[in-house]
Amino acid sequence: MKIESYSVNRPIKGVCKQYAIWGTEGGTTAPLVYLQRPKWITDDLEWEDIVDSIRLNLPKGIIISE
Repeated sequence: MKIESYSVNRPIKGVCKQYAIWGTEGGTTAPLVYLQRPKWITDDLEWEDIVDSIRLNLPKGIIISE
């Protein structure tokens, strides 16, 4: 999979129960990283702020083997 773009998404009902970073190639989307909230972060809004602040700096043309 050659990553063309990515997005950080909230849990998707029926797909996954965790926040995740999803990569896209053409019309195919797949999870790259699942995010697990540490037990010491108890505030839901604080966790959402942390997740919303995540940015990736992927090298151009990165390929992730399937």
